[in-house]
Amino acid sequence: MTDLILHHYDASPFTQRVLRMLGIKGLEWRSVITPMMPPKDDLLALTGGYRGTPVLQIGADVYVDSQRIARELEARHPEPSLFPDGNAGITCAAVKWADAFFRAGLHMAIGVTSAMWPAEFRQDRQGLFPDVDFDGIDLGHARSQLRTHAGFIEQQLADGRAFLCGSAPGLFDVHAWTVPWFTRASVPGVNELFSAFTRMQAWEGRVAALGEGRRVECSASEAFAIARAAQPAACTVTAGDAQDLQAGMLVEVAPDDTRRGAVQGRLVSLDWNEVGVARSHEQCGDVVVHFPRLGYRVTRLD
Repeated sequence: MTDLILHHYDASPFTQRVLRMLGIKGLEWRSVITPMMPPKDDLLALTGGYRGTPVLQIGADVYVDSQRIARELEARHPEPSLFPDGNAGITCAAVKWADAFFRAGLHMAIGVTSAMWPAEFRQDRQGLFPDVDFDGIDLGHARSQLRTHAGFIEQQLADGRAFLCGSAPGLFDVHAWTVPWFTRASVPGVNELFSAFTRMQAWEGRVAALGEGRRVECSASEAFAIARAAQPAACTVTAGDAQDLQAGMLVEVAPDDTRRGAVQGRLVSLDWNEVGVARSHEQCGDVVVHFPRLGYRVTRLD
């Protein structure tokens, strides 16, 4: 039985990033479905307060954010690589470009469809994205930005390559693909907006065809039992941190762009793009929750 457990819901664009990673690598994994909206008691018990999805559990180690999950999958299952052209650094940095692409799609979705959202869902999303003025969306600007980002994909494919970095799929494709995936399905007018980008449309089909690996259904209680029976993997803390963080410090880790929730714990894992904190909960036992540094704020509490 696979040791990869993904806590997620399929409608999430960020879940779709990880599903395509699993498809590229052809991996079997266990699926624990979490709610789209709070309460998310099981997920919060596992993470210690972070509500975002997807979250990857491997034994008693918990990996937050698709960029941190990509790093772990690549380390544990290096072939086929998520970096077929070898450009791992610039590809990982491109997650921030993909987030800007997503924000353009989000703004357009809010501007076009949010008036039809259930009040409870709208309130939840307004809390999740506090920097977005839901009543003041500049729809023309959102449309132009979404089309410009899509145009970059079309331009990258202009030489006839099958995927963004060449003949093989990789993390760059995963980053980019989820925005046309969710906007075409949920935002009226996007198909017309993208109509000139025929290479991009063909590429979307190729990325979708990568699939999601092999899904095995799993309950939260089964996942918790696996965590309780395991021990977190050995961790290291590197010296010379930019914030002068040290092993054993009590810290809080939270996204710096949304209100997906903060996690507190003792620092046990650290490098230039990793922070891991040890915590415990009666449902899952002792776990280490791992975050990327990019896009996450670490605050010392003692």
